[in-house]
Amino acid sequence: MSSVRIYLLNLHCWCVALDLVISFFGIPYLIYPAIAGYGLGFIESPGLFFYLGVTFIAGTSTSMFVLFENRYFTIFGQTSYWKYFRKYVVVVSYILVPLYFLPPQLYIPEQTKAREVALASLPCIPELPSDNRQLFVQATELTLIAVSIVIGEGVPTIQCGTFFFLNCFYLVLAKKPSGLSKKTVHMQHKLVIALIIQSSITIVLFLVPVNSVILFVFFQHQNQFHNNFIVFALAIHGISSTIIMVLAHKPYRDFAMYPLSCFIKKPKKVSVMPSVPSFRSTLEF
Repeated sequence: MSSVRIYLLNLHCWCVALDLVISFFGIPYLIYPAIAGYGLGFIESPGLFFYLGVTFIAGTSTSMFVLFENRYFTIFGQTSYWKYFRKYVVVVSYILVPLYFLPPQLYIPEQTKAREVALASLPCIPELPSDNRQLFVQATELTLIAVSIVIGEGVPTIQCGTFFFLNCFYLVLAKKPSGLSKKTVHMQHKLVIALIIQSSITIVLFLVPVNSVILFVFFQHQNQFHNNFIVFALAIHGISSTIIMVLAHKPYRDFAMYPLSCFIKKPKKVSVMPSVPSFRSTLEF
């Protein structure tokens, strides 16, 4: 477990950064099918926080890939050809994180005309913020945004899926390495299952909202409840993944439950020691 802690910490840091952007600094108020919205957060800079938000989503997904890759390499891949490429793949994966959504940032339209186009594309004007915040329009066309989203979610998804399959295959079906004890296999089974449970919440709370954005814009679907639900799903990812991490991983669960154990009375253990007559008493008898 000690070898995977740094990777779990890395994943947790990305989750915290994403939570801060969505739930505190940014707080996006989206008005799809227009690719636009308001920033209601502590700092009014919706363009910056849109970029940071989608970048942190990509970073979180990449950290999950690195976590699964580490499990595969540590247990099964140290004698494979993968050991010659893994460091380069991991480095390139993290380099790509800030680049996935850079093209849309370079082609942000002129805001005055873009606001007119965005508001004209809405069948119904939703309730707008009353604190004089300006509408930010990320794009007036879907193509560049859609391509960036497909690449930004496709690459980490393929990476995670590949090493998820490899871990499951070698743990369940393939012949175990000769130096791998039954206890180690059992521990790795439990760890991989815990990682699967933890990653499933990320898949649901990332893929569904992100792909919903493309569908809403493409089909010109407007429903402010659905728009707000997209932000809500992304905002609860951090606390959801933290709860799942504590419940799924026994060391974290034991640490979290330790303060409560002080208030729970444990049943007293009664030990019985058999009496053995001494050699001297036997002679006297």
